Amino acid sequence: MKFSSATLAVLAMAVTVEAFSVRYTPAPAAGVCRAALPRRGGLALAAKRKGDLFQEIAELEGESTPAAAAPAEGGAEAAVSTDIAVADKSKAMLAPEETFFEGAPSWTEVVIPAISILTVVGIIPFAFTIARQLWVRFKITSRRISVVSGIGGKDLTEITYDEIYEVKYIFRAFGSVGDMVIELRDGAKLEMRSVPNFPEVYRYIMDKVDPEVKAASTPMSDDA
Repeated sequence: MKFSSATLAVLAMAVTVEAFSVRYTPAPAAGVCRAALPRRGGLALAAKRKGDLFQEIAELEGESTPAAAAPAEGGAEAAVSTDIAVADKSKAMLAPEETFFEGAPSWTEVVIPAISILTVVGIIPFAFTIARQLWVRFKITSRRISVVSGIGGKDLTEITYDEIYEVKYIFRAFGSVGDMVIELRDGAKLEMRSVPNFPEVYRYIMDKVDPEVKAASTPMSDDA
């Protein structure tokens, strides 16, 4: 079967849009959401995708205001009240966000498409993987997981650790690279493919989620 140049171009553009994007499956209809697992503490951040960090800080500081504003009766009681206010304030303060990993998908995903470029059909997958190397970025921090994708890197997907329900993965490239599916409490799913330094990244994520989430997720092979 022969295809015209115009047909091949249209087909390539259609598949390109799919290849450049990180797959995010929205939550199902209301009424089938995951049951909420207990959080690690009363000061845990609310699970808000793309939430306002300053608003979260204001809410946390608002919780400690009554203790700080309570009138004291006598020197001893005043000292106790001050200690409580200082303790509450220190708990409400958020530690600076630290970046554990930031980078593009693993270069290993380019190897097979590069070999297949010897055929005409292989040119298209090779172009897809090169575009992913240029436009897709993973960022794992102490507070959230962010993925930049799409044509030109214009799409941003961001989740917090409190949103995660369970995580599944498979190894690639002899165990140094992995594909990961993160299922959220509301039923939505985020797929991250060709994540480099995968064992270290996965263990870091498991250290940030609730113990119940870690127990429900796929264990690292040497941690099982």
